[in-house]
Amino acid sequence: MAQIIKESVPEDQISPKVVILKIASAKDAVLRNWKLILIFCLVGYGIGYALDIYLKKPDKYQATILFNLGGGGSPSGQGLGDVAGLLGLSSTPDANIFTGENFFHFVTSRPVVERALMKEVQVGNKKMLLANFYIDSSGILEHEWENLPKYQKFHFTKNDPKKFSLTEQMALNDVVDGTRVRTDVYQPDRKSSFILIQVSMEDPLLAELWANTLMETVEEVYTENLTSKTRRTLTLLKNRADSLSRILGGTENRLARQMDYSTIITDPMGKVQVNKLQRSSEFVQQLYVEAMRNVEAMKVSLVREAPLFTIIEPVKRPVDRQADEAKRAQIGLLIGLILAFAFVYFKGVYASIMDDTLV
Repeated sequence: MAQIIKESVPEDQISPKVVILKIASAKDAVLRNWKLILIFCLVGYGIGYALDIYLKKPDKYQATILFNLGGGGSPSGQGLGDVAGLLGLSSTPDANIFTGENFFHFVTSRPVVERALMKEVQVGNKKMLLANFYIDSSGILEHEWENLPKYQKFHFTKNDPKKFSLTEQMALNDVVDGTRVRTDVYQPDRKSSFILIQVSMEDPLLAELWANTLMETVEEVYTENLTSKTRRTLTLLKNRADSLSRILGGTENRLARQMDYSTIITDPMGKVQVNKLQRSSEFVQQLYVEAMRNVEAMKVSLVREAPLFTIIEPVKRPVDRQADEAKRAQIGLLIGLILAFAFVYFKGVYASIMDDTLV
Protein backbone atom coordinates (compact mmCIF):
# COMPACT_ATOMS: atom_id res chain seq x y z
CA MET A 1 0.00 0.00 0.00
CA ALA A 2 1.45 3.25 -1.12
CA GLN A 3 2.22 5.64 1.62
CA ILE A 4 0.96 9.22 1.03
CA ILE A 5 3.59 11.80 1.84
CA LYS A 6 2.33 15.23 2.85
CA GLU A 7 4.70 18.15 2.40
CA SER A 8 4.44 20.52 5.32
CA VAL A 9 4.91 24.25 4.72
CA PRO A 10 7.41 26.02 7.00
CA GLU A 11 5.93 28.42 9.52
CA ASP A 12 7.70 31.43 7.99
CA GLN A 13 6.10 30.85 4.59
CA ILE A 14 2.55 31.17 3.28
CA SER A 15 1.12 28.56 1.01
CA PRO A 16 -0.60 29.54 -2.28
CA LYS A 17 -3.81 28.05 -0.91
CA VAL A 18 -3.81 30.50 2.00
CA VAL A 19 -3.17 33.42 -0.35
CA ILE A 20 -6.09 32.43 -2.57
CA LEU A 21 -8.34 32.04 0.43
CA LYS A 22 -7.34 35.47 1.75
CA ILE A 23 -8.06 37.08 -1.63
CA ALA A 24 -11.43 35.36 -1.83
CA SER A 25 -12.24 36.46 1.71
CA ALA A 26 -11.26 40.08 0.92
CA LYS A 27 -13.41 40.03 -2.23
CA ASP A 28 -16.39 38.75 -0.26
CA ALA A 29 -15.84 41.46 2.37
CA VAL A 30 -15.78 44.16 -0.31
CA LEU A 31 -18.94 42.83 -1.94
CA ARG A 32 -20.73 42.67 1.40
CA ASN A 33 -19.77 46.23 2.30
CA TRP A 34 -19.92 47.90 -1.12
CA LYS A 35 -22.50 50.43 0.09
CA LEU A 36 -20.25 51.43 2.98
CA ILE A 37 -17.25 51.78 0.66
CA LEU A 38 -19.31 53.89 -1.74
CA ILE A 39 -20.40 56.19 1.10
CA PHE A 40 -16.79 56.71 2.24
CA CYS A 41 -15.72 57.53 -1.33
CA LEU A 42 -18.58 59.96 -1.88
CA VAL A 43 -17.93 61.73 1.41
CA GLY A 44 -14.19 62.04 0.62
CA TYR A 45 -14.91 63.30 -2.89
CA GLY A 46 -17.48 65.77 -1.61
CA ILE A 47 -15.12 67.22 0.99
CA GLY A 48 -12.35 67.58 -1.61
CA TYR A 49 -14.74 69.18 -4.10
CA ALA A 50 -15.92 71.68 -1.48
CA LEU A 51 -12.32 72.56 -0.69
CA ASP A 52 -11.63 73.05 -4.41
CA ILE A 53 -14.45 75.58 -4.60
CA TYR A 54 -13.59 77.35 -1.34
CA LEU A 55 -9.83 77.47 -1.90
CA LYS A 56 -9.95 78.03 -5.64
CA LYS A 57 -7.24 80.42 -6.78
CA PRO A 58 -7.66 82.78 -9.74
CA ASP A 59 -5.96 81.88 -12.99
CA LYS A 60 -2.40 83.11 -13.39
CA TYR A 61 -0.87 84.54 -16.56
CA GLN A 62 2.81 83.93 -17.14
CA ALA A 63 5.04 86.27 -19.17
CA THR A 64 8.66 85.34 -19.83
CA ILE A 65 11.64 87.09 -21.43
CA LEU A 66 14.74 85.15 -22.41
CA PHE A 67 17.80 87.32 -22.94
CA ASN A 68 21.56 87.24 -23.05
CA LEU A 69 23.81 89.73 -21.29
CA GLY A 70 26.97 90.62 -23.19
CA GLY A 71 29.78 92.54 -21.54
CA GLY A 72 30.84 95.95 -22.81
CA GLY A 73 34.02 96.26 -24.79
CA SER A 74 37.15 97.63 -23.21
CA PRO A 75 37.70 101.30 -23.94
CA SER A 76 40.23 102.20 -26.54
CA GLY A 77 41.68 105.35 -28.02
CA GLN A 78 45.04 107.07 -27.99
CA GLY A 79 45.80 108.53 -24.58
CA LEU A 80 42.34 107.68 -23.20
CA GLY A 81 43.65 105.60 -20.31
CA ASP A 82 46.18 108.31 -19.44
CA VAL A 83 43.43 110.94 -19.34
CA ALA A 84 41.38 108.85 -16.90
CA GLY A 85 44.48 108.20 -14.84
CA LEU A 86 45.31 111.88 -14.58
CA LEU A 87 41.80 112.52 -13.31
CA GLY A 88 42.15 109.81 -10.70
CA LEU A 89 39.59 107.51 -12.32
CA SER A 90 40.07 104.11 -13.85
CA SER A 91 38.62 103.61 -17.32
CA THR A 92 37.94 99.92 -16.65
CA PRO A 93 34.47 99.29 -15.19
CA ASP A 94 34.20 97.29 -11.98
CA ALA A 95 31.28 94.92 -12.49
CA ASN A 96 32.07 92.16 -10.01
CA ILE A 97 28.87 92.73 -8.06
CA PHE A 98 26.82 92.14 -11.22
CA THR A 99 28.29 88.78 -12.24
CA GLY A 100 27.03 85.23 -11.67
CA GLU A 101 24.33 84.69 -9.07
CA ASN A 102 24.65 88.32 -7.96
CA PHE A 103 22.95 89.45 -11.16
CA PHE A 104 19.80 87.42 -10.35
CA HIS A 105 19.48 89.20 -7.00
CA PHE A 106 20.20 92.53 -8.67
CA VAL A 107 17.24 92.14 -11.04
CA THR A 108 14.74 91.87 -8.16
CA SER A 109 16.54 94.26 -5.81
CA ARG A 110 14.45 97.00 -4.25
CA PRO A 111 16.02 99.97 -6.15
CA VAL A 112 15.38 98.28 -9.49
CA VAL A 113 11.82 97.20 -8.62
CA GLU A 114 10.88 100.62 -7.21
CA ARG A 115 12.23 102.39 -10.27
CA ALA A 116 10.25 100.10 -12.57
CA LEU A 117 7.03 100.56 -10.58
CA MET A 118 7.33 104.35 -10.73
CA LYS A 119 7.40 104.37 -14.54
CA GLU A 120 4.39 105.30 -16.63
CA VAL A 121 2.87 102.64 -18.88
CA GLN A 122 0.21 102.76 -21.55
CA VAL A 123 -2.99 101.08 -20.40
CA GLY A 124 -5.67 101.35 -23.04
CA ASN A 125 -6.03 105.00 -23.99
CA LYS A 126 -4.36 106.47 -20.91
CA LYS A 127 -1.01 106.48 -19.19
CA MET A 128 -0.62 105.59 -15.53
CA LEU A 129 2.04 104.57 -13.06
CA LEU A 130 2.78 100.87 -13.24
CA ALA A 131 2.39 100.70 -9.45
CA ASN A 132 -1.21 101.99 -9.74
CA PHE A 133 -2.00 99.47 -12.46
CA TYR A 134 -0.62 96.74 -10.19
CA ILE A 135 -2.93 97.89 -7.39
CA ASP A 136 -5.95 97.77 -9.72
CA SER A 137 -5.21 94.43 -11.42
CA SER A 138 -3.09 92.21 -9.16
CA GLY A 139 -5.68 91.26 -6.55
CA ILE A 140 -3.87 93.08 -3.74
CA LEU A 141 -7.10 94.90 -2.82
CA GLU A 142 -8.93 91.58 -2.28
CA HIS A 143 -6.15 89.81 -0.42
CA GLU A 144 -3.35 91.81 1.26
CA TRP A 145 -5.44 94.98 1.71
CA GLU A 146 -8.80 93.35 2.29
CA ASN A 147 -9.01 94.58 5.91
CA LEU A 148 -7.36 97.97 5.28
CA PRO A 149 -10.09 100.47 4.28
CA LYS A 150 -7.60 103.32 3.83
CA TYR A 151 -6.02 101.50 0.89
CA GLN A 152 -9.21 100.47 -0.93
CA LYS A 153 -9.15 103.60 -3.11
CA PHE A 154 -5.45 104.32 -2.81
CA HIS A 155 -3.28 105.42 -5.77
CA PHE A 156 0.16 106.98 -5.98
CA THR A 157 0.03 110.63 -7.07
CA LYS A 158 3.78 111.14 -7.60
CA ASN A 159 6.65 109.00 -8.80
CA ASP A 160 9.41 110.01 -6.40
CA PRO A 161 9.59 107.63 -3.40
CA LYS A 162 11.76 110.13 -1.52
CA LYS A 163 8.76 112.46 -1.28
CA PHE A 164 6.28 109.81 -0.13
CA SER A 165 4.41 110.03 3.14
CA LEU A 166 4.47 107.16 5.63
CA THR A 167 1.21 105.76 4.24
CA GLU A 168 2.50 105.91 0.68
CA GLN A 169 5.80 104.31 1.70
CA MET A 170 3.99 101.44 3.45
CA ALA A 171 1.82 100.91 0.37
CA LEU A 172 4.90 100.91 -1.83
CA ASN A 173 6.51 98.29 0.41
CA ASP A 174 3.52 95.98 -0.11
CA VAL A 175 3.57 96.53 -3.86
CA VAL A 176 7.32 95.91 -4.07
CA ASP A 177 7.02 92.70 -2.03
CA GLY A 178 4.12 91.52 -4.18
CA THR A 179 5.95 92.02 -7.46
CA ARG A 180 9.12 90.38 -6.14
CA VAL A 181 7.18 87.29 -5.06
CA ARG A 182 5.63 87.02 -8.52
CA THR A 183 8.97 87.45 -10.35
CA ASP A 184 11.58 84.74 -10.86
CA VAL A 185 15.00 85.20 -12.43
CA TYR A 186 17.14 82.19 -13.21
CA GLN A 187 19.34 80.49 -15.76
CA PRO A 188 17.25 77.82 -17.54
CA ASP A 189 20.31 75.95 -18.76
CA ARG A 190 23.61 75.98 -16.90
CA LYS A 191 25.45 75.22 -20.13
CA SER A 192 24.29 78.48 -21.74
CA SER A 193 24.55 82.13 -20.75
CA PHE A 194 20.85 82.85 -21.32
CA ILE A 195 18.82 84.34 -18.45
CA LEU A 196 15.05 84.04 -18.01
CA ILE A 197 12.73 86.56 -16.37
CA GLN A 198 9.44 84.88 -15.50
CA VAL A 199 6.42 86.82 -14.21
CA SER A 200 3.13 85.36 -12.94
CA MET A 201 0.22 87.78 -12.52
CA GLU A 202 -3.58 87.61 -12.28
CA ASP A 203 -3.94 89.94 -15.29
CA PRO A 204 -2.36 89.18 -18.70
CA LEU A 205 -1.64 92.82 -19.55
CA LEU A 206 -0.08 93.40 -16.13
CA ALA A 207 2.18 90.38 -16.59
CA GLU A 208 3.33 91.63 -20.00
CA LEU A 209 3.88 95.23 -18.88
CA TRP A 210 5.74 94.23 -15.73
CA ALA A 211 8.09 91.86 -17.59
CA ASN A 212 8.92 94.44 -20.27
CA THR A 213 9.27 97.36 -17.85
CA LEU A 214 11.46 95.35 -15.47
CA MET A 215 13.69 94.31 -18.37
CA GLU A 216 14.00 97.94 -19.51
CA THR A 217 14.79 99.15 -15.98
CA VAL A 218 17.39 96.44 -15.40
CA GLU A 219 19.19 97.51 -18.55
CA GLU A 220 19.12 101.18 -17.49
CA VAL A 221 20.36 100.64 -13.92
CA TYR A 222 22.94 98.05 -14.96
CA THR A 223 24.37 100.37 -17.61
CA GLU A 224 24.44 103.34 -15.24
CA ASN A 225 26.35 101.38 -12.61
CA LEU A 226 28.72 99.74 -15.07
CA THR A 227 29.70 103.02 -16.75
CA SER A 228 29.61 105.29 -13.69
CA LYS A 229 33.39 105.89 -13.66
CA THR A 230 33.49 106.71 -17.36
CA ARG A 231 30.56 109.11 -17.01
CA ARG A 232 32.29 110.91 -14.14
CA THR A 233 35.42 111.18 -16.28
CA LEU A 234 33.37 112.54 -19.16
CA THR A 235 31.82 115.18 -16.89
CA LEU A 236 35.23 116.35 -15.72
CA LEU A 237 36.54 116.53 -19.29
CA LYS A 238 33.50 118.53 -20.38
CA ASN A 239 33.98 120.97 -17.52
CA ARG A 240 37.64 121.38 -18.46
CA ALA A 241 36.75 121.97 -22.11
CA ASP A 242 34.13 124.57 -21.12
CA SER A 243 36.66 126.33 -18.90
CA LEU A 244 39.22 126.43 -21.70
CA SER A 245 36.55 127.70 -24.07
CA ARG A 246 35.83 130.64 -21.76
CA ILE A 247 39.55 131.38 -21.36
CA LEU A 248 40.08 131.19 -25.12
CA GLY A 249 37.19 133.55 -25.74
CA GLY A 250 38.58 136.11 -23.29
CA THR A 251 42.08 135.88 -24.77
CA GLU A 252 40.79 136.35 -28.30
CA ASN A 253 38.75 139.38 -27.25
CA ARG A 254 41.77 140.98 -25.60
CA LEU A 255 43.86 140.21 -28.70
CA ALA A 256 41.31 141.84 -30.97
CA ARG A 257 41.19 145.00 -28.83
CA GLN A 258 44.98 145.17 -28.63
CA MET A 259 45.29 144.82 -32.41
CA ASP A 260 42.85 147.68 -32.92
CA TYR A 261 44.74 149.75 -30.37
CA SER A 262 48.13 149.06 -31.98
CA THR A 263 46.94 150.34 -35.36
CA ILE A 264 46.17 153.74 -33.85
CA ILE A 265 49.20 154.15 -31.59
CA THR A 266 52.65 153.42 -32.97
CA ASP A 267 54.05 152.22 -29.66
CA PRO A 268 56.54 149.30 -29.94
CA MET A 269 55.16 147.86 -26.71
CA GLY A 270 51.80 147.46 -28.42
CA LYS A 271 53.32 145.09 -30.95
CA VAL A 272 54.93 143.09 -28.14
CA GLN A 273 51.59 142.80 -26.35
CA VAL A 274 49.92 141.65 -29.55
CA ASN A 275 52.54 138.92 -30.07
CA LYS A 276 52.17 137.82 -26.45
CA LEU A 277 48.40 137.58 -26.71
CA GLN A 278 48.69 135.67 -30.01
CA ARG A 279 50.97 133.09 -28.41
CA SER A 280 48.64 132.77 -25.44
CA SER A 281 45.65 132.39 -27.74
CA GLU A 282 47.36 129.70 -29.81
CA PHE A 283 48.41 127.81 -26.68
CA VAL A 284 44.92 127.89 -25.14
CA GLN A 285 43.44 126.90 -28.51
CA GLN A 286 45.68 123.83 -28.61
CA LEU A 287 44.61 122.88 -25.09
CA TYR A 288 40.97 123.36 -26.04
CA VAL A 289 41.28 121.21 -29.17
CA GLU A 290 42.97 118.47 -27.13
CA ALA A 291 40.27 118.67 -24.46
CA MET A 292 37.50 118.35 -27.06
CA ARG A 293 39.32 115.41 -28.61
CA ASN A 294 39.39 113.69 -25.19
CA VAL A 295 35.69 114.41 -24.69
CA GLU A 296 34.79 112.76 -27.99
CA ALA A 297 37.07 109.82 -27.23
CA MET A 298 35.42 109.36 -23.84
CA LYS A 299 31.96 109.42 -25.46
CA VAL A 300 33.07 106.62 -27.76
CA SER A 301 34.41 104.75 -24.73
CA LEU A 302 31.07 105.18 -22.96
CA VAL A 303 29.27 103.55 -25.87
CA ARG A 304 31.77 100.69 -25.99
CA GLU A 305 31.54 100.01 -22.26
CA ALA A 306 27.75 99.82 -22.27
CA PRO A 307 26.60 96.19 -21.91
CA LEU A 308 24.56 94.59 -24.65
CA PHE A 309 21.21 93.12 -23.64
CA THR A 310 20.09 90.82 -26.44
CA ILE A 311 16.45 89.70 -26.27
CA ILE A 312 16.34 86.08 -27.43
CA GLU A 313 12.63 85.49 -26.79
CA PRO A 314 10.39 88.50 -26.03
CA VAL A 315 7.09 88.23 -24.19
CA LYS A 316 4.75 85.94 -26.11
CA ARG A 317 1.30 87.18 -27.10
CA PRO A 318 -1.08 86.11 -25.77
CA VAL A 319 0.72 85.25 -22.56
CA ASP A 320 0.41 81.73 -21.20
CA ARG A 321 -2.54 81.01 -18.94
CA GLN A 322 -2.15 78.77 -15.89
CA ALA A 323 -5.36 77.49 -14.32
CA ASP A 324 -5.64 76.03 -10.83
CA GLU A 325 -5.55 72.23 -11.22
CA ALA A 326 -7.99 71.67 -8.31
CA LYS A 327 -6.99 68.09 -7.44
CA ARG A 328 -8.45 68.07 -3.92
CA ALA A 329 -11.58 66.20 -5.10
CA GLN A 330 -9.49 63.35 -6.54
CA ILE A 331 -7.35 63.26 -3.40
CA GLY A 332 -10.48 63.16 -1.24
CA LEU A 333 -11.83 60.25 -3.28
CA LEU A 334 -8.59 58.31 -2.81
CA ILE A 335 -8.50 59.01 0.94
CA GLY A 336 -12.14 57.92 1.25
CA LEU A 337 -11.38 54.66 -0.56
CA ILE A 338 -8.40 53.93 1.71
CA LEU A 339 -10.40 54.69 4.85
CA ALA A 340 -13.22 52.47 3.60
CA PHE A 341 -10.90 49.51 3.07
CA ALA A 342 -9.34 50.07 6.49
CA PHE A 343 -12.78 50.21 8.11
CA VAL A 344 -13.90 47.01 6.38
CA TYR A 345 -10.71 45.25 7.43
CA PHE A 346 -10.96 46.21 11.09
CA LYS A 347 -14.66 45.40 11.02
CA GLY A 348 -13.83 41.88 9.82
CA VAL A 349 -11.11 41.47 12.43
CA TYR A 350 -13.49 42.61 15.16
CA ALA A 351 -16.18 40.18 13.98
CA SER A 352 -13.66 37.32 13.97
CA ILE A 353 -12.53 38.12 17.51
CA MET A 354 -16.13 38.21 18.74
CA ASP A 355 -16.87 34.85 17.10
CA ASP A 356 -13.85 33.26 18.79
CA THR A 357 -14.95 34.70 22.14
CA LEU A 358 -18.44 33.25 21.86
CA VAL A 359 -17.08 29.82 20.99
